[in-house]
Amino acid sequence: MINLNALVKRFINFSASKLGLFYDRKIISAFFSGMATSKTMILEGISGTGKTSLPYAMGKFFGHDSNIIAVQPSWRDRAEMIGYLNEFTKKFNETDFLKAIYETTYRNDVCIIVLDEMNLARVEYYFAEFLSLLEMPDPDVWWVDIVPDTQPGDPKNLTSGKILLPQNVWFIGTANKDDSTFTITDKVYDRATPIEINAKAAYIDAPQTEGVTIGFDYLQDLFRQANKDHSISIKALDNLEKLDAFITTNFKVTFGNRIMKQIRSFVPVFVACGGTEYEALDYMVARKIFRKFESLNLPFLQNEINDYLHYYTVYLV
Repeated sequence: MINLNALVKRFINFSASKLGLFYDRKIISAFFSGMATSKTMILEGISGTGKTSLPYAMGKFFGHDSNIIAVQPSWRDRAEMIGYLNEFTKKFNETDFLKAIYETTYRNDVCIIVLDEMNLARVEYYFAEFLSLLEMPDPDVWWVDIVPDTQPGDPKNLTSGKILLPQNVWFIGTANKDDSTFTITDKVYDRATPIEINAKAAYIDAPQTEGVTIGFDYLQDLFRQANKDHSISIKALDNLEKLDAFITTNFKVTFGNRIMKQIRSFVPVFVACGGTEYEALDYMVARKIFRKFESLNLPFLQNEINDYLHYYTVYLV
């Protein structure tokens, strides 16, 4: 039996002692909180800070290696990622991504699929179907079309040419921001939990620590307990609504119900991992709301920005 706070500490010690990888509490707390918030996460930041190694280490920690899929610049649609039926040979050209998806249908532990360098191609082109499916509140409709019909000898968990995405899978994308990559659009950001890793954590002399064996149901129970014990305060929700109204009026930008729902899920888990409500709110506001200002013509909005900073200071700080 282990709680979220202990899980964070144990992962940090495991990663340092077994893998020589170092992460600070805030990043790992945000990672677990992101798992409670969305089935899709984006790890972004400068190169060499451990974006790919974090989900790799998570796989080792949970006792089953993460599947790391290298995104190709040529990916233009879902067929590049999932595969396609060759009409001439009548054989299906499967991909490593599809193999990873199919494998998760036999498991009930934590499954992590990494889309490495996900913005080498346009994410909203090749991953659009998954973004839409994972938005559906009923996981019984998470069916992914693979082939148009059924044939004798089809794999066991291929039903009418479709695979049902299990709930125990998370998609983790890594992204660099440079001239060789595409900008990740609002459609993707709004549906994912972004985590910035822009600095290497300091070395720690961690004790030898083993990983854990945790089923998906147990992890979900930890998330539900966190929501029960550390639900976001009424005051914080009221203040967020005021900020939303101010942004909508002055900047014609809104973060809407989806992001509010994500904040409600993120904050309690972050607190259960050992953080504070203020840290969690600040983290989500910076990455979910401030980021939307990048598309605005900021030099002409100085008065509005000063007023917004006042609102932010009054209501969140």
